[in-house]
Amino acid sequence: MNNNLNNLSIEELNKRAEELAREIYETREAIKNLKEKRIELFNQISKLRQERAKLLEEIRGIKTKLKTAREERRKLIEEYRKLVEERRENVLQVRAIKDLLSSKASEVQSLQNQTKEIRVPISVIKQKIDEIEWTIQTNVLTPEKENELIRKLKAYNALLKRVTAIRESLKEKKEEVLELRATYMSLRARIKELDEKIKKLREVINEKTTGVNKLKDSLNQLVQKYNSIKSELESKKKELEECNNELTMKTSKLNALRTQYQETLAAIEEAKKKQVLNEKKSKVAREIEQREKKRLTIDELKIMYGDLEDLKED
Repeated sequence: MNNNLNNLSIEELNKRAEELAREIYETREAIKNLKEKRIELFNQISKLRQERAKLLEEIRGIKTKLKTAREERRKLIEEYRKLVEERRENVLQVRAIKDLLSSKASEVQSLQNQTKEIRVPISVIKQKIDEIEWTIQTNVLTPEKENELIRKLKAYNALLKRVTAIRESLKEKKEEVLELRATYMSLRARIKELDEKIKKLREVINEKTTGVNKLKDSLNQLVQKYNSIKSELESKKKELEECNNELTMKTSKLNALRTQYQETLAAIEEAKKKQVLNEKKSKVAREIEQREKKRLTIDELKIMYGDLEDLKED
């Protein structure tokens, strides 16, 4: 037993017992509240873990969708760039063909002007050639006349050759112009087709970009919420740890208070017995003072010189 308790009066011991009893009650209530708080924290932590797992699953789903959307957009952009490059090449070809057409038009005009300068039709030239050849072959001519006809024949043949060459060249140039115009119109049609495809593809890419941005916003919001839940979860786990530590301390304190309370009760019982013994000693002392014989009986000796153990034997 604590020696300090032996120095206290019964009143002081009773007061201490009351204080200990009140403190024990308060500590029990504190432990009860801490246990309730711990259960509540367990529930909150469990709920937060479920929310965290759900958010993590949603984040993974959004990331998968975002990856797919980005890949789709990348392919669309790649296709868009190819179409733009094709259009650029076709525009360059159109410009080149336009220049060629202008050049060919000038050549055609020049050839047409040359044919206009030669006013004699080919049929007339051929007829003249035939006539001269016939004359040379069927008539007896003087050397001077024959040479003159031969010179004319050469001139007409040269003229025929020139006219024929000009007309063949003109025909060839016109065919080239027609081919170039066909290619030109085909390229223009293709450019128009590409313009429509590029326009539609740009709209699709814009829509896909909008979708990607929405997914990114959703992902950012989910990540922020996830981090918030994670932070709250860590806070609750820390709070639970503090609660467990406090509960351990309160339980240890309660055990110590119970021990002190039992010791105090024992001290009160001991003090009461001492009080009874002291009262008996006082009584015996008064009785001895009042009688003539001062000799003590055995019982009186036990009371006067005995201790609490002797008192228990009574």
